[in-house]
Amino acid sequence: MKKNPQTKARQKRVLAPVKTKFPRRRKGWGLVVLPFLCCLPLLSNANYTRHHTGMNELSTSGSPTNDTKKETIVIRGIVKDKEGTPLPGVTILIKGSTVGVSTDVKGEYVMNVEKRDSLVLLFSFVGMKTKEVKWTGQQTLNVVLEEDVSEVEEVVVIGYGTTTKKDLTGSVASFDSRIIEESTATSVAHMMQGQIPGLSILAGDGAPGSPARLEIRGVPSLSGATSPLIVVDNVPMTSDFDINELNPDDIQSIDILKGASSAAIYGSRAAAGVIMIMTKGGRRDQKPVINYSYDYSITSLVSDVNTLTTDEFKMLVMEAVRNGAKAEGYDDITKYSKYATFAASDFFGEANTPWMKYIMRDGSKQQHKVSIRGGGSSFGYNASLGYTDELGQVKGTNYERYTYDIGFNADINKWIRATVKVSGTLSDRLSNNAGLSTAAKARPDIKAYNDDGSLYLHSYLYSGRTYYVVNPIIEMEENTTESEDHNVRLTGNLEFRILPELNLITQYTYQTRKGERYAYQSSRTQAGSGYWGDQKGFGRKTHSKTDSKELEIRLSYMKDFGENHKLTAMLASNYNDEEQEYYTLSMTDFPDDYVQNAIWQGANPYKYGAVNGSASGSVLLSFVGRIEYKFMDRYLVTGTIRSDGSSKFSPKYRWGTFPSFAAAWIVSEENFLKDSPWLSFLKIRAGWGKTGNGWVGEYGWRTLYSSTDYQNMPATIPSQIGNNKLKWESTKQYDLGLDFGFLKNQRIRGSLGFYKKTTKGLLYPFTMALSTGMESTSVNFANIENKGVEFDISATIIQNKDWNWSFGFNIGKNKNKITGLDAEYISAPGQTYLSNTVIREGESLGLIYGFETDGVFRSQAEIDYYESLNPDYQYQEQYSYRKTIPGDLKFVDQDGDGRVNKVYGNHEDKIVLGCSRPDFEGGFNTRLSWKGLTLSVQGTFSYGAQKAWTAEANQFCFASTGTANVLDVALKRWTPENPDSNYPCVRLDFYNNDFTDFSVYNASYLKIQNVNLEYRFPKYIVDKTKIFGNISVFASANNVYTFTSYPGPSPESWSSDAIQGASVDTEAYPKTRTFNFGVKVTIK
Repeated sequence: MKKNPQTKARQKRVLAPVKTKFPRRRKGWGLVVLPFLCCLPLLSNANYTRHHTGMNELSTSGSPTNDTKKETIVIRGIVKDKEGTPLPGVTILIKGSTVGVSTDVKGEYVMNVEKRDSLVLLFSFVGMKTKEVKWTGQQTLNVVLEEDVSEVEEVVVIGYGTTTKKDLTGSVASFDSRIIEESTATSVAHMMQGQIPGLSILAGDGAPGSPARLEIRGVPSLSGATSPLIVVDNVPMTSDFDINELNPDDIQSIDILKGASSAAIYGSRAAAGVIMIMTKGGRRDQKPVINYSYDYSITSLVSDVNTLTTDEFKMLVMEAVRNGAKAEGYDDITKYSKYATFAASDFFGEANTPWMKYIMRDGSKQQHKVSIRGGGSSFGYNASLGYTDELGQVKGTNYERYTYDIGFNADINKWIRATVKVSGTLSDRLSNNAGLSTAAKARPDIKAYNDDGSLYLHSYLYSGRTYYVVNPIIEMEENTTESEDHNVRLTGNLEFRILPELNLITQYTYQTRKGERYAYQSSRTQAGSGYWGDQKGFGRKTHSKTDSKELEIRLSYMKDFGENHKLTAMLASNYNDEEQEYYTLSMTDFPDDYVQNAIWQGANPYKYGAVNGSASGSVLLSFVGRIEYKFMDRYLVTGTIRSDGSSKFSPKYRWGTFPSFAAAWIVSEENFLKDSPWLSFLKIRAGWGKTGNGWVGEYGWRTLYSSTDYQNMPATIPSQIGNNKLKWESTKQYDLGLDFGFLKNQRIRGSLGFYKKTTKGLLYPFTMALSTGMESTSVNFANIENKGVEFDISATIIQNKDWNWSFGFNIGKNKNKITGLDAEYISAPGQTYLSNTVIREGESLGLIYGFETDGVFRSQAEIDYYESLNPDYQYQEQYSYRKTIPGDLKFVDQDGDGRVNKVYGNHEDKIVLGCSRPDFEGGFNTRLSWKGLTLSVQGTFSYGAQKAWTAEANQFCFASTGTANVLDVALKRWTPENPDSNYPCVRLDFYNNDFTDFSVYNASYLKIQNVNLEYRFPKYIVDKTKIFGNISVFASANNVYTFTSYPGPSPESWSSDAIQGASVDTEAYPKTRTFNFGVKVTIK
């Protein structure tokens, strides 16, 4: 990983004699693991069985016998699929007879046949097209079989088992395995974005290692499980798991359980849906196959950040001073209290500093991924290692990550199979606490460096206090946080085959997630100086750890009763024990910014809390059952029930029961449609299910206490009022769907689905009144409804020997509304106010809430008219000594009392300005291949959402100190010379900074997410190397282009808060466009 100034600077602070555990880098770690990976094939050599004659000869019962010795010849060869993978168990028959053999574990065969000039051989294998090959005397006959789409039953992971796509009764969407295999996306979230109807993914900001937000069929909760449960290899992940921790190359399949009838199998964990991910495992009866890929990426900003030049900055600041004097009633500007500060000869500098260029750099990213898979006749193994090194475009942002996955499965005997798997991630992230906005706001007239090359720190006197002007370079280099995370998952599985139709599976999983954070703000930074210069640096160390232990015992039964009846049943029990710990150490007044030791000796405790921490734990006990019945291969019924008991609730409300039921009818199997030349598949399905949500604090039903001091004596105070009536959130969902396929092999296929889900008893931490001395208590306070429709279709447009063209499209519409609010827990009748959003009964979540405007005041006469409407008050009252002037925003009086009350906390004149929930959203993909060349494109779209670009309102205010620059949009301001402008005038105060519709925009967009061009070298060229099985090279672009009228950084920006969600754009890191170049090879 490339070193950077921030890392180097922090390393200087640590005294040489002191050994500190944090932070450390993992350079060279992969070199230790790689030799182990390369030696794994040796483990399997002794178990390969090589047959030299009579390969697995088939029975020739019924064929004529002849004792006369006839001359024979030997035909030998190997059978593979189109990917070059050997196929064991392929049947080879002489056409017209029952004489034949089958291939061995390496796909090889040897056949002794009676000598003749020619004959025809039939090669057949389940899931492959039977192939006729004419033999004309050659001794070696190698054959490649093609997949038969009509015969392949797509396997879908449904939780505690699998089924086929054909037999699904619930609403389950499967991610295209071909996209997974061919994707060059740098993260799993980017790969999935826009490809599944009903699954909304908002990508993270451009910062290295930033997470994404996932949402299935709307927001089911306000503070609980707002993100779907992620299950990897049948193991539910902890709530803080980020899907981008997975290596995309390790993924075998992705299935999304959207409907409650399918997700209810996970009960209280599945309120927001479930994403089932299976990773690649060992391959039995296969020699070792090594895959390696490397890609290098370069990044560029999607849009530039343009700020004022020095001349423009000086002009607008002095204009703001004049407007400020006018607003406070001074005709003589020299009498205005703030004039002297800005008129001082030393206030403005003469530099014209391009701060953005100083803090930006060329971003890059490189990834190495290597894996090995194989196995013998009774075991399989896999191991993979991924390495990512990302250099952010903003200085002070780096990301380094290792991923590993090692698995082994073996048959202990014919009744017992064992599986062991260990996987995890190790990451080191350097982030900048100042953000891009620090550079955007930096005064352009202040120089960056002194004449001797040292960084310049400008100060000036204002109202008797010294103010320091931010130097963004100092903030970038000396206001950083380094985060190290190590996440490990260990799973052991034993499968007992009690009877041919009855299996017992036991599985134990241990997960641990450990995080260390080290933040330091030097005394030259704003925060490190205490903003007023009375503090000498600030440092904070944070430790967090989550341990999860889960035991699962599962009994599964599957049996066919005759030709028309198939029964599958499952019973399971889960025990989950999760423990969390967290603590922070905060110190100030360091002896030196650059020389520190591991224990921060000499620094002082932070006066607002030096030590803080907590430890908590919870237990979840579950019992699960499912039964599936299929009649005549066309009528399907599924029923599940799950009961969860959680220690997070009081004994009276501890248990929740979550049933589901679903049925399906495969209409295309009926006689009246079975032979249809145009309709190849048609299924109608319906389901109902109930899920829950128990994501509340571990001790929400108990009163908690915290330590403090009183008159210099230790004391204990209550910090949380317990609520022993706290209950589970419960969600009921109805599903109705139609799956269809047209033409042979379902060349056109798709689905149409409708759903309605209602969540009752939404959990939320209710803020207590200050007079209570406590912060909050958890309550059930609202009900919410989500309903919608989803549609997806894919088609193979061209399919022949050289050409293949496919296209997929999906779209989904979700509409939600609050159907009930507990009046006891709202701050005003009918609604509750949270930041710039509002929760109101009968309306949707994501409402944008504020003042409506009607342009700007264009003359004093217009202002005088509005002031006369209610002589007792100013029309736009905020502060009595500040008056409205021409160019100010004109607020609309909503309640008709002749004034607009802008005083904080008043809402009489506020209204809903828009909604961040889109009318519909979706995505598309297309793939065009010609021989070895493949072009693929993925895109997403969203329509109908609004978003508040909060940064825009700040561009017309220089604050009272005038120390911040603004974007060049401020040049469009209202002035007497530009009277038709709809932008407000510039001021020194926050008069025009209220949350208004002025900064609310249409956030609809159409985005080209990914374009990938890959070339796979022809097999005959690759085979000449004697080493490689496949070689391909690729070039791709991610986040290619977004068509939108939204003026902010990105219409996809979002907040982690479930209520505010995507309504407000507060992103500080720029969106980036990535160009990838790479190579993939398979070593046989």
